[in-house]
Amino acid sequence: MSSTENFNIYSNFPWANIRIVLVETSHPGNIGAVARAMKNMQLESLYLVRPQQPPDRHSAARSSGATDVLNKAVICNTLGEAISDCRLVIAASARLRSIPWPIADAVEAAHKLVENCQQAPVAMVFGREDRGLNNEELDHCHFMTRLPTNPDFSSLNIAAAVQVFSYEIRKSFLALKEQRQTGTLTKTGISNDMADIDRPASSKNLMNLFNHFEETLVQVHFMPEHRTRTLMRKLMRFFYKSQITEEEVNIFRGILTELQRLSTINCEFKK
Repeated sequence: MSSTENFNIYSNFPWANIRIVLVETSHPGNIGAVARAMKNMQLESLYLVRPQQPPDRHSAARSSGATDVLNKAVICNTLGEAISDCRLVIAASARLRSIPWPIADAVEAAHKLVENCQQAPVAMVFGREDRGLNNEELDHCHFMTRLPTNPDFSSLNIAAAVQVFSYEIRKSFLALKEQRQTGTLTKTGISNDMADIDRPASSKNLMNLFNHFEETLVQVHFMPEHRTRTLMRKLMRFFYKSQITEEEVNIFRGILTELQRLSTINCEFKK
C-alpha cells in the first residue's frame, strides 16, 4: 500500500509528494534561496538535476534556516530520473515553442498539483537560470505554465519564480481545506480509494509508451526514422492533455506489440 492510500488528505497532507525540480542550477546560492522559498510555503521535496555545484555553505546561508530542505535534496543525473514516478509534471517556462504545449496558468497549475499529489508524487520543473528548459526536457512534462510578466522585462530570478508558484500551491491547499471544513468541497476527479488501473500513468511509463510508439511507427514504415521528432511531440501533447491511466498505457502498448509482431511476419513473408 502506498503512503497516500486510505489517507485523510487534510489532516496529514502529503507535502512531500510535491517536488520542486531544478535543472542544471548554476549557483549554489540560488539553490539555498529556492529552499527558503519552498519552506515558506511548507514545501519540502527539492530535486536537483545536474547542478553545476551541489548545495554548500553559500546555499545554507541563502536558505536562512531552511537547511532541512537542503539536507534532504535529491541530486539526479537526468530529469527523467527525478520525475520517473510522478503522475503529473508541470514545466515553468517563459519561452514560446514551435509546437504549442498544453498550457495552465499559475492558479490552474497549482490546483492540478494539489489535487494529484494526494495519490502520487507530482513535480514542478524549473529550467536553467539563463535559458530555461530545452525541448527534450519539456517532452517529459504534461503541461507548461508561465507567469504574465512585463513583456519588456520578463526574466525572473529562479527563487522568485519558485516563490510565486509555491505561494499558489499553498493558496490552493488552503482553499480546498476551507471547502472541506465548511462542507462545500465537491467531488473531484481523483479520489483516495482510486484503483491502480484508474490512476494517471507515471512519467516513466509514459516515456516508455512514447518510445514504443516511435519504434513501431518506424518499423511499419509510417515515417522514416530521421523525421519522427515533430510527429512524436504532437502525439505526446495529445496523451499529456488526456492524462491517460496506467491501464490505458498497457492497452496501447499491447496494440503496438501486436503491430510489431504482424510487421515482422509480413517482412519475413516477403523474403
